[in-house]
Amino acid sequence: MEIATTRFGIVHAREDQVIDVPSGILGFPEDRRYILFNHQEGSPFWWFQSLDHGALAFVLIDPFLIKPDYELQMSPEDTLLLQFDKDEGGLSKIQPMAIVSISREEPRVITANLLGPVVINLKKRVAKQVVLDRQNYSHRFPVPLTKDK
Repeated sequence: MEIATTRFGIVHAREDQVIDVPSGILGFPEDRRYILFNHQEGSPFWWFQSLDHGALAFVLIDPFLIKPDYELQMSPEDTLLLQFDKDEGGLSKIQPMAIVSISREEPRVITANLLGPVVINLKKRVAKQVVLDRQNYSHRFPVPLTKDK
């Protein structure tokens, strides 16, 4: 299939690449079909491009890259929607991704929403934005531009 996007022009996607987001992303409940692709080779950033609205795309990052001790706790309802079973190794089939924000005023200021990760079941191609109840996480967690040595 071909998708006309604002940022990337025409994007080609196969049906088996489509990720269903039944609840949508917060603020965008009508957009329920996305594709995920890497920003560029070697980049930690990914694009989550809506197939329902060509102008909508989120930048994502693996939260473990910026906070190695990140903990994801989901409700039984989230677990059910994401179609995995912890007892069958289901946790290894999911990937949490944090939505990235880049400041318009200061483009070198990049933050990630650790409180509302988009959790993707890679095998079933279904995702949900999960809202965590964690006081030690922020919706504006700083993303370092360079890795400390």
